[in-house]
Amino acid sequence: MKSLILILLALMTLTSCSQESKNIKMSGSNLASQIEYADKVKNKVVFEGEKYKMILFAMRSDQLLKPHTSPVDAPLLMIEGSAKVTIGNKEQIVVAGDMITLPKNILHGVYPQTDCKFLLSK
Repeated sequence: MKSLILILLALMTLTSCSQESKNIKMSGSNLASQIEYADKVKNKVVFEGEKYKMILFAMRSDQLLKPHTSPVDAPLLMIEGSAKVTIGNKEQIVVAGDMITLPKNILHGVYPQTDCKFLLSK
């Protein structure tokens, strides 16, 4: 399942890229190695197109993303570790390989259970 999701994300990226950047190779381990854990939540834009961008996050187990909203639906793919994700008044545990969508205009937050890395598209 994780491989299928990564392939779909890579295809989305490649169809939006210029011809010269289509030679980029991405994989889950490759993504995880693109960002390191730090004393505060760390994020890095790994792709930015006209209509969306892909952001890689690294969070230690004692960090959190407080509840906030987004003007667009945002798929989240957990690459490493696990976290409790809140959407409205519901909670879901997301582990490496899981993908969920954070719906637009609804409060959502991320509370790591372990150190974790995830990819967010918006």
